[in-house]
Amino acid sequence: MSADMVARLLDVDDPNVRVAIAQSRHVDADTRNRLYALVEAEREAGSTKACIALNWSFTEPSWLREEPLDERLTYLDCRQPVFRRVLASCRDLPEEAWRRLDNDPDINVRRTAARRPDTPPEVLERLVRAHGDEFHIRPPLVEHPNFPRHTLRTFVDEPDPRIRSVALRDPELPVTALYQLAAASEPSLRRGVARHPQASDDLLNQLLSDPTPDVAEAAAANPVLRRTRMYGILSEGDV
Repeated sequence: MSADMVARLLDVDDPNVRVAIAQSRHVDADTRNRLYALVEAEREAGSTKACIALNWSFTEPSWLREEPLDERLTYLDCRQPVFRRVLASCRDLPEEAWRRLDNDPDINVRRTAARRPDTPPEVLERLVRAHGDEFHIRPPLVEHPNFPRHTLRTFVDEPDPRIRSVALRDPELPVTALYQLAAASEPSLRRGVARHPQASDDLLNQLLSDPTPDVAEAAAANPVLRRTRMYGILSEGDV
């Protein structure tokens, strides 16, 4: 949008318009903060439209990536996380900027920063250990070339099941660790064990009687399972 268009839309009270205008390069920081504050107040008052505008909008200030480095760095202190997230998607930032973005209070900013090619291994491990590795975000952070994959099996002892499941990303996870995960109450963990290439025949036989059907189905489909047992399941219709 041009500066004239932004000026004409400043008084529109639609939350989506306000957020879009606030993300324009043609507004100053005070105007941006005022527009966001108005939408945030609407959200607190129960407006679904304001909530969507703030949390589910796909718009972003992509123009920021084209600005000179010195200008971009001024957004390290921006109140709105979307600006810091766009900044974190750049690849030419100085070390101090990366240090701040790696410790940003917003998880999405930290995830974006962690996708740079030279992310330190300890930053990747800390992020995954604190928040897990959500599989709908591609590629998962554990697939980053710098992720310390030798630490994967240590995730078995994490208290949070969502984080504990990261251990299953280790294709050579010891069977003792798989038994530990199979004892969990969460079906998603048992399902992951049932699909793991290191699962023993005995462990799979145990999971074949799992009360959750898709866990038993995963165990029956694991190629580690003896063929005679697999054929028996197919013929008997146990799963």
